[in-house]
Amino acid sequence: MLRRKLLIPTTALLLSAALFVGSVPASALYSSSVNASTKLVYASGRNFTVNVVTIDLTDPTLELAPALADGGIGHDESMQAIVEREDAVAAINGTFFNAYESDPYIRYPNGTLLAAGEPMHSGENQTLFLNKDKVPDIQFVDLDLSVKTSEGGGTYTISPWGINKYYGDSSTDQVVWYTPDFGRWIGFPGTKVVINDGLVTRITTDSVPVPDGGYVLFVGNSANNRQYVLPKLDVGDRITKNIVAKGEGGTALDAKSWLAAIGVGPKLVTNGASDIDVKRDGFSDPKVTQSSAARSFVGYDSANRLVMGTVPSATLSELAAISIALGLKEAMNMDGGSSSGLYANGTMMTYPGRKLSNALVVRKLDNPKVQIEINGQYVSDFSGFIVNETTIVPIRPFITAMNADFSWDSATRTATITDAGVTLKLRDGSSTATVNGVSVSVPVPLRIMADSRMYVPLRFVSESLKSNVQWNSKLYRASVQLP
Repeated sequence: MLRRKLLIPTTALLLSAALFVGSVPASALYSSSVNASTKLVYASGRNFTVNVVTIDLTDPTLELAPALADGGIGHDESMQAIVEREDAVAAINGTFFNAYESDPYIRYPNGTLLAAGEPMHSGENQTLFLNKDKVPDIQFVDLDLSVKTSEGGGTYTISPWGINKYYGDSSTDQVVWYTPDFGRWIGFPGTKVVINDGLVTRITTDSVPVPDGGYVLFVGNSANNRQYVLPKLDVGDRITKNIVAKGEGGTALDAKSWLAAIGVGPKLVTNGASDIDVKRDGFSDPKVTQSSAARSFVGYDSANRLVMGTVPSATLSELAAISIALGLKEAMNMDGGSSSGLYANGTMMTYPGRKLSNALVVRKLDNPKVQIEINGQYVSDFSGFIVNETTIVPIRPFITAMNADFSWDSATRTATITDAGVTLKLRDGSSTATVNGVSVSVPVPLRIMADSRMYVPLRFVSESLKSNVQWNSKLYRASVQLP
């Protein structure tokens, strides 16, 4: 990937709320789909100096995502460190968090965070999200989760209070869903239900880590939970989680197909017009609602390009006017003040005056990610990559989605896939496979990638199993139609 030296313009230092904490990396990633500038914008009767970054997210080498401080939910670190670790070519400070909390391990974020259809933090906010077609939107979103436990022929639904939150030791009735993004052991007083590969593997009152790729359901030690929740949970039970996302008026939203989401607010612009309603959006602090202060904002223009920006001092109404003057269709306020920070292509354009809990980043990918759709349903659980002009996908989730049988022979390092009367065998590293006993060449051998998953050529496997594959070059999406 192309890297440039990280530049620190004097103007960025002058505009910042305080000096940025952290060292300067020797090099930084660059993307021609990210354009940064400092503009003099006339709005609300005066001029404002605005740092602006515009990103074309249809570039398949870019990926939008909320990013957490090292250590996970509750921690904070310099924005520069987040940018470096995330291989970002653009970034802006994220949602509000408990910045003034004296305990450095519980500086929790306050808004929705979601990446690749997986909730990182629940919230009820005005939310910027990017759908599977890489089209952004901003609207009110209430993001939660429901959990179903199945044992024998019965099912029971549990509705956690939140995701990666903690409501205090006195809230003994709480039930919380923890993911690896929480980043620390779950040691709160109560019962921890450990979930791995969709099954309950352990139930304990001891402290436990969240397993990689797994979850922990925390059940507070109330009489209600002991009577109605814990009896429904046993080791070996199958657990199914469902994202519950609602928009204005309770409208159901398909958040599982979103590529990214971050909830902050208040909203600034709707359909190109000012749309500020702090009461509607849940804000009452005059520092947010009335003060002229360092501000950050996100939005998108008529071409659906993502726009990030910072202003050294503005009120909400002035920020809305600035967004409109910049040609934004929709815009939303981000955390501001000392949190305000903006980065693009090796330049820290605006320096935060403190460490951050989270940021919204645009990553530069080594290889473009390939979206997978099966029978018209977007599959958010995994994605593929292009290797030698061939799309490869992780074998287990792909085969599960296709409802095919799979087995792995560790002695011969051979994967066997069986479906609809077809038996396909692929051996690790071999350029030859067998289909119903007949040897055929494969464009890319089965291989184990850095994420420890086995990857296979999508078109070869699909068509061998009598499925049809269509390619969308604009979205880098492979659509598989099963027989």
